[in-house]
Amino acid sequence: MNPLLRAKNEILDLLFPPICAGCGKEGEFFCNLCKKTLIQVPPKCFACGKLSPGTKRIPQGRTCTSCRAHTPIYAFISPFLYRQEPVRELIHNLKYLRVYGISRVLAKLLINYLSRFKIRFPKNSILVPLPLHSRRERTRGFNQSRLIAESLAESSDIQIYNNVLIRTENTRPQIELRAEERRANIIGAFAAIFPEKIRDKTVILLDDVKTTGSTLEEAAHVLKSAGAKKIWAITIAH
Repeated sequence: MNPLLRAKNEILDLLFPPICAGCGKEGEFFCNLCKKTLIQVPPKCFACGKLSPGTKRIPQGRTCTSCRAHTPIYAFISPFLYRQEPVRELIHNLKYLRVYGISRVLAKLLINYLSRFKIRFPKNSILVPLPLHSRRERTRGFNQSRLIAESLAESSDIQIYNNVLIRTENTRPQIELRAEERRANIIGAFAAIFPEKIRDKTVILLDDVKTTGSTLEEAAHVLKSAGAKKIWAITIAH
């Protein structure tokens, strides 16, 4: 995170103490008691949603055999259902109310989930946050996926690459569209740059929420075409 933004966040935390997204108690963005109420979803196939427990040689969340021909996503990790009220509230507060400190809470929830299900990324993995178009990022002031990725990278040994995938089209927000319109809306919206940085590597593509998966799939197609070996997708919720 930018040092100036970090300093600003610390000042805001002093002026406006964190409030728990679950119970409203002052002091934390998400208290320990409310964390215990969360229901974690076991890893499942990105395309069909079938549970994917994995084996010694196949990671949990691996796209199932019948779906592999239909998606570039190798494996999918997403701990929570978006309809869980505290999860939705946390993501909303980060994304729209600019409560930047929540990115660290969400990263910690991800780390705990990975530990619980014994999920380990390949050694050559790199972390790539899903980019916003530069115009939208200027308007919002930040990219929530990048903040979560940076917090995750700080707490793990995985390297983050913020400059290998860019958004070239300022498309309509996917939330405004019907499911069948989302795929067409996102085609051609991304480009890979510095392909030498991702060639033959496993890319961990991170976003906040998966809905239909069209955005993640389009980004994955672009990264695969640029030489990435495998694409894992991670979201906080789905």
